[in-house]
Amino acid sequence: MFVAQSRVPWGHPAEIRRCKPSTWKHAITWQEKAAKAGELKSVFACSYSDFFLPAADAWDLIRQTPNLIWRLVTKRTKLIADRLPPDWGNGYKNVWLGTSLELKKYLSRLDDLRQIPCVLRWAELSPVLEDLMPELADHVEGIGWINASGETGCNRVEPRPLDLQWARNIRDLCKEKNIPFRFSHISGRERYPSRPLDGKVHNDMPPLGRPPCK
Repeated sequence: MFVAQSRVPWGHPAEIRRCKPSTWKHAITWQEKAAKAGELKSVFACSYSDFFLPAADAWDLIRQTPNLIWRLVTKRTKLIADRLPPDWGNGYKNVWLGTSLELKKYLSRLDDLRQIPCVLRWAELSPVLEDLMPELADHVEGIGWINASGETGCNRVEPRPLDLQWARNIRDLCKEKNIPFRFSHISGRERYPSRPLDGKVHNDMPPLGRPPCK
């Protein structure tokens, strides 16, 4: 499992990243600290795994941590409906559901995601491996946040290049649709400080406390 808690601005090199199953227990500590401070904290779960695999069930933990806003991401969008907890209703207030995709042929994942009631639906376009426009524009209704980036290769393979115009097209679509946009990094093994797009850092995200999406 992979959990990242943003104790510093999200995307900063000092952001905490956890990769061992045993570190799930740290979420209780984060919850206690956040509750004591009267704050909401953001938690990114299963970036390098998939929350909707059978072994990734952590709904009990999520229910115990209402001050942690869990950003869940999956490629297996067709599994979501059958693996939600019985008390899901219109969505837990502290869960944002997202899907990742890198090519046009996977845009249907966004359509699957729109069928799931939740507080916020988001898209992780990471890494972008081709120009997703104009088709992407037909799949973002009901999506409340979009992240985009190039490929890093995880220090194992040479990253495939990102044409910055692909990122610009996503940025411009988000501006047109009034969707918060975050650009994480260009392609390359060193993700930081290569975050600016045309000289500007895009780090928009919805507020952690927000009304449910429609």
